[in-house]
Amino acid sequence: MAKRAVQSVTPLSQLITARLKELGLKQVDFCRRTGFDQGLLSKLQSGVITTINLESALRLADGLQIPPEEILSLLDKRDAHLLLLKLYGNNTCSRCNERESAPEPVNSIMTAAHRAYTLGRDVSPALILLRHLSATRRRTEK
Repeated sequence: MAKRAVQSVTPLSQLITARLKELGLKQVDFCRRTGFDQGLLSKLQSGVITTINLESALRLADGLQIPPEEILSLLDKRDAHLLLLKLYGNNTCSRCNERESAPEPVNSIMTAAHRAYTLGRDVSPALILLRHLSATRRRTEK
């Protein structure tokens, strides 16, 4: 007789299930569309796994079309959320009520990336520019 793992409902698993239902997607469709690992999604949705790395959390939030702060807060990764706001945001965070601002070049690049994304275009050039700005900033801060 095979042992069956005990699965639990977590806030993250509930969020994933609800969002997939709202989007009208099955796991396989979601994973095909986003490139998210289906095995990982299944384990998250069933509560077998309760934490993931930052990259997976961001991919999940993007695929579910929700702000990253929702996933990061459920994963208890407030520090990652604050770091993202500091590096890329010019947003008011609804959870922490902190306002972080970005320099104008970053805002322009982010606006262009958002436009490209909504048009289904490649956002790689915007990411390259952001990496360049980040590297330049680190060199000047040393």
